[in-house]
Amino acid sequence: METIDYDALKKRGFLRQKQDGFFVLRLKMPHAVFKKEHLDGIVKITGDYGKGFVHTTTRQGIEIPFIRFADIDEVGKRVKSLGIEPGTSGPRMRTTTCCPGNNWCKSGLVDTFSIYDKIENKLGLRCGMDLPHKFKIAISGCPNGCTRPQVSEVGIHGQVDLASSEKRIGFTIYLGGCSGRTPRTGFKLDKIFTESEILSLIEKVVGFYKTRAKPKQRLALLIEEFGRDKFFKEVGYDSNL
Repeated sequence: METIDYDALKKRGFLRQKQDGFFVLRLKMPHAVFKKEHLDGIVKITGDYGKGFVHTTTRQGIEIPFIRFADIDEVGKRVKSLGIEPGTSGPRMRTTTCCPGNNWCKSGLVDTFSIYDKIENKLGLRCGMDLPHKFKIAISGCPNGCTRPQVSEVGIHGQVDLASSEKRIGFTIYLGGCSGRTPRTGFKLDKIFTESEILSLIEKVVGFYKTRAKPKQRLALLIEEFGRDKFFKEVGYDSNL
């Protein structure tokens, strides 16, 4: 019997199904934008190696179920040739979700796609990054919060700063949220942040989590254990401002 490294497969986007011998392939794209050539290729893959259908996920990805173990390498090559990125599972940074923001939504206040790119490329906080446990980032273009920023480890949304004379547009941030079996609402920081401040804080929060968290400990539980005031000090946020 061949020994299967299921965790390594998770990192490549292949998750074991309840049906023996089958895997579901999780796919993602930056900004959750799948172009026509991507969709055409996915249709061909599920026709050749799956059962002719896909499932769209709550984290804005696409899953192809019923991939046989023997076909994983070939399917992986096909996906790569199409320029489609694999999703992931396990103790890692998950796919960052973002709504369209001001790219075409009439409610959007900020360019969510630009923030997404800076998180992944400037900060290097990419899907698949190894961490003590799952870690999710959600970006929303306005306070409507369509990506549910309140229930992710880090959630941000565009916000008009009504306290400023020029009504500048900035960002609200939530920390320590999560869904799952024991859902928690993240706590909202009492400040409207600039883009550079948001990126700096996100980088520090992920770094804190990576070095301090125990295996399978979500950020919310780590903050509770560490203490919110000490956590603020570690990530350089002054709650008195």
